[in-house]
Amino acid sequence: MSSQLLLAMPVTAAFAVLAYALGMVSPRGALGGVLVGAPVYACLGPQGFALLFLFVAGGSALTRLGYERKRRVGGAEARGGRRGARNALANAGVAVLCALLYALGLSDAFSAAYVAAIGAAFADTAESEVGQLSRRQPRLITTLRKVPPGTDGAISLTGTLAGAAAASLTAGLGLALGLVGGSGTALLVTIAGFLGTVVDSLVGARLPRLGNEATNVLCTLVAAALAFFIA
Repeated sequence: MSSQLLLAMPVTAAFAVLAYALGMVSPRGALGGVLVGAPVYACLGPQGFALLFLFVAGGSALTRLGYERKRRVGGAEARGGRRGARNALANAGVAVLCALLYALGLSDAFSAAYVAAIGAAFADTAESEVGQLSRRQPRLITTLRKVPPGTDGAISLTGTLAGAAAASLTAGLGLALGLVGGSGTALLVTIAGFLGTVVDSLVGARLPRLGNEATNVLCTLVAAALAFFIA
């Protein structure tokens, strides 16, 4: 644990600089990444940090996928796809809390909850970024009526499959790194992460003025809570 504490800041800072240099995050996003990554590394070591890096790198890659097409229809991320500090804190704040609670020894289940929270954030990003590229018009999750791409609460088959794949990939990596104890638990963590995105879409459809950051927090919180109790 002592070595993790010593390495947490320099390792996280180095990755934040790299993420900024590669155009993944804005300057404030790099700072937000340090605020998120350092406690994760300190509490869960390189295994927990690797999972967080999967989300950052994978989410950035999906954001850039078909970026010009997304920009033309008004659904692309601002700043050329560079994520900011608010995005980092909204997507990973719950995961950081789970890591801290795990490090305090309150329950081993917080490790699975951490993986589920990251999985939900990654799945939500995948659904949004890949779903916008679907040639079929998305539908509102509550009524199934067709709506413009980028509408809060809109879903598509392509985006849904991408989200399920992202949640599964995250849980699989968590299993390989020892953060999830067994294939059965990994499956439950996958389901929890995916269900977090369902709640995100439902809330987005019902309360579109709530804002993307608030629904991201709710998405990851639901996933973490489900994993904690069922995994």
